[in-house]
Amino acid sequence: MPMAFVNPALVGKVLAEDLYSDAGVLLLPRRTVLTAAHVNALRNQRITRVSIAGDLSEGNGEKISAQLLDKGGDRESAFCYLDAMEQTRRLFERVDLGQVPSLHEFCQAFHALAERTEERLGLFRSLYVLEGADSYTYRHSLNVGILCTLIARLLKWDEERVWLMGAAGFLHDIGKTRVPREILLKPGRLTDEEFAEMKRHTVYGYEILQQMEGGHETLAICALLHHERLDGSGYPEGRKDGQIPLECQVVAVADMFDAICSDRVYKQRTSPFEAARVLWKAACDGLLNIEIVSLFVHYIAQLYVGAKARLNSGEEVEVILIHRDEPMRPLIRRHGQFVDLRCHRQLSIEKMLG
Repeated sequence: MPMAFVNPALVGKVLAEDLYSDAGVLLLPRRTVLTAAHVNALRNQRITRVSIAGDLSEGNGEKISAQLLDKGGDRESAFCYLDAMEQTRRLFERVDLGQVPSLHEFCQAFHALAERTEERLGLFRSLYVLEGADSYTYRHSLNVGILCTLIARLLKWDEERVWLMGAAGFLHDIGKTRVPREILLKPGRLTDEEFAEMKRHTVYGYEILQQMEGGHETLAICALLHHERLDGSGYPEGRKDGQIPLECQVVAVADMFDAICSDRVYKQRTSPFEAARVLWKAACDGLLNIEIVSLFVHYIAQLYVGAKARLNSGEEVEVILIHRDEPMRPLIRRHGQFVDLRCHRQLSIEKMLG
């Protein structure tokens, strides 16, 4: 494994081996995504060189860090996201080993990031220009938690319920720790048997969260029912309408939005505007709660005023104005001219660029 000197350039890189002090105390486990705080701590321990991994199958903090900074994110926010991602990885690996951390431990990993995202919406915008499927499991958990917090605030829920929804979103996919990695990371279409096992992550999540110290029934129910749909077409129980708790309906919207906007091993991401269109259609078709989708879509679209984007024609444009009637088809600036996408239905925003 390549060795690297301990200096600020290590931030975002990944440890290849467990790192011990001279006294034999474990300082950092392998696969740790190094942050500025880690680098300072290593210097204090008078450690001069560490072993760095060249690649990770399930994550590359260096690549994610570089993208967040390149897309206009501030270093402090980028490091906060990486720290949360690394803590999430460690916690999920403990679950994979049959140990269920307490709710307090999980919330320590998530809520500082949620608060920072609310304060600095630039970080939120950066999340949906990240390329690559690196660390998708952990990023998706963090992102859905952030989105659930946002939606709960849009619904004007009290602070306790907002906090609970953030935790519910963050933990909604914890059952995937029991799904074989070859299924989770399969780049092609799943077989019927593989898809049946993938769907069981909802039941696994319910079982895990029932065991969690300091847990809450809402968290377990959201893990179980976030793939249910109002028309009864979802899983695992095929519930309909009022049989699905409102909290689970919130997680369903956040989960679908983030999945569409993120690169995955078997598909490339699309833009938040395309995700909003898909959500709106699902709501109109009776699958998702239309009140939640409407509030969410209008708010998210407004965040991207001034952002750079790429059309399906390949042209780079700037988002200028969000229309109240069709937030998914904004007014854009293309080659110095204004273009209303409501009047040019053949064009759509394919990707956000920054």
